[in-house]
Amino acid sequence: MALASVVATLGPMGTDAHAEAQRHFDQVILTDTFSAAVEAALQQQTYALVAAGFVERDGAGVITRGWVDLHFRVLGRLEVADTWMAPTKQMCLASHPAAGVLRSVALHPATQVFADTFAPAADRRYVDAKPAAVQLAARGEVDGCIGSVDVATQAGLTVREVFEPTMV
Repeated sequence: MALASVVATLGPMGTDAHAEAQRHFDQVILTDTFSAAVEAALQQQTYALVAAGFVERDGAGVITRGWVDLHFRVLGRLEVADTWMAPTKQMCLASHPAAGVLRSVALHPATQVFADTFAPAADRRYVDAKPAAVQLAARGEVDGCIGSVDVATQAGLTVREVFEPTMV
């Protein structure tokens, strides 16, 4: 698949959406949420790259929006141009170097299953993107996070588990 032009997607730099957008588009506009990416695409009359598995949760962990909600909300204003499957960047459970047992982890809501698998007893703190989860762990605000290996390593975290799912 080779689209040209401009796309809006989830930031900050370092998200899987950002990496995938750079592979297919000439210019990438980064937004705080996938919902904001869709709004930017509507305003600027361009593409939006939205991961089909995206989930938004509130601070208590309750699901507030998913792909289908976003898709149906813009019905008649945006249309699906293409879909494809791609590997994500390597993901990991990472921790602050001083952390022992992980009592708390930061994560993007779509990565809940990995927290359930690798840190089932840890309290969850949901954020809008994996790089934000990494920053919370790097600052010691949580013991660990589900993040991308490259971003976690760059932030000085200890990688505990590595996995690489695919995204649509």
